[in-house]
Amino acid sequence: MTDKKPPSRVQKQREIRVAAGWQEVKVWVPTEKDAEDIRNLANERRMKAEALDGLSNEVRAVTPETQIRIAQAIAEHGSAAYTHSSGAVLDLMTKLADEDDLQSFSRAFIILARAKPTNAASVASFIPAKISNFLVKHRGVDPGSMMSWTHDHPEWTDRLKDAVRDPERFELVIEAMAQEMKRPH
Repeated sequence: MTDKKPPSRVQKQREIRVAAGWQEVKVWVPTEKDAEDIRNLANERRMKAEALDGLSNEVRAVTPETQIRIAQAIAEHGSAAYTHSSGAVLDLMTKLADEDDLQSFSRAFIILARAKPTNAASVASFIPAKISNFLVKHRGVDPGSMMSWTHDHPEWTDRLKDAVRDPERFELVIEAMAQEMKRPH
């Protein structure tokens, strides 16, 4: 029997970045100057990603208005106006759910995960609560039925978190959950 060590912080961050679509590059260069040039280029590319340069092209069907809203929310990362470093994005996701725009909700998460991959897991942890509120407010799910259904389906939070990186699938998963919750037991 082998003892499995929990992944190190570096391993966790690597996994998070890979899940967000980032690429790891290791390269050997002959001089310290070359190494410095590559470090500078890598830093420039990280800054561009955090500024959302080109990211919206990778998320199909983001309207210009939604793109601006997402970019503004991500630009407020770390704002003291929120208790969570990604509070502005979480607030935007709530608004998008209130607007019954589940695909844009998903796209906001995808773009955040791409720009700030180390925040993705924390933001994802809020998705079940946001969708629970959405289901009650916008799909007429009875809170008691929801409680019973979620008790009988403990995997539901993982289903949401797994689907959130695919806007069409995310919407379908939520609609299917709503129908299942509304069925008489």
